[in-house]
Amino acid sequence: MVSLSNHDRPWGGSEPPGVVYTYAPGRGAAQGLRPLAGYCGIVQCDGYAAYRQLADPTRAGGAVTLALCWAHLRRRFYDIVKGGPAPIAGEALQRIAALYAIEDKIRGRGADMRREVRQAETKPLVEALKTWFEIQLARVSGKSTIAAAIRYGLNHWDGLVRFLEDGRIELDTNAVERAMRPIALSRKNALFAGHDDGAANWACLASLIETCKLNRVDPQAYLADVLTKLVNLWPDARIDEIMPWAWRSSA
Repeated sequence: MVSLSNHDRPWGGSEPPGVVYTYAPGRGAAQGLRPLAGYCGIVQCDGYAAYRQLADPTRAGGAVTLALCWAHLRRRFYDIVKGGPAPIAGEALQRIAALYAIEDKIRGRGADMRREVRQAETKPLVEALKTWFEIQLARVSGKSTIAAAIRYGLNHWDGLVRFLEDGRIELDTNAVERAMRPIALSRKNALFAGHDDGAANWACLASLIETCKLNRVDPQAYLADVLTKLVNLWPDARIDEIMPWAWRSSA
């Protein structure tokens, strides 16, 4: 199951939020990238190597802009701190927390304003963090866990700092992570779909349910009403009127 999420509220966007799940019969890179075929905008993702194919300038449809996730980087240092005293990892967490503190102040503001604040306040912190990473990496054992965490950050630096240049980009992929959590919690119940068509239908249903949640719509009430409308031959030309974000205002 692949999750794609659009959530413009953090930067004051007017488009309604939505989640789309797509079913694939395997876990290969090609399956995960297929839903993005032809897309050439911004993709916020983790450091999975297959995503680099999307940024290839020779890619059909054009290259995407990859923005990577600070939460994935932060988690590496957090896991080290959980194991006991770890001064370098602890300081890394403090430095990353300072970036999140700025984001808290500008959440919901316009994209241009977010970029201005990031350039003035966040960029110096990010540049100092990179320098600090390089200094610490030279001090620790190259085979240590902390070295691996630092290298992950430095190796993905271009994608991590992309949010500084575009106020529409978030600091992390937590919106997608939250959308995936209900699916992950129920995956044992849905482990065997029985048929590819059944799995694809489940992906559609999950998309509607999670999109309802994002738009503060009761999924059960929504599905009961919409299914009734469809059984009673609701016209295809008016399908936009019963999307979760539109249904709320007309129910």
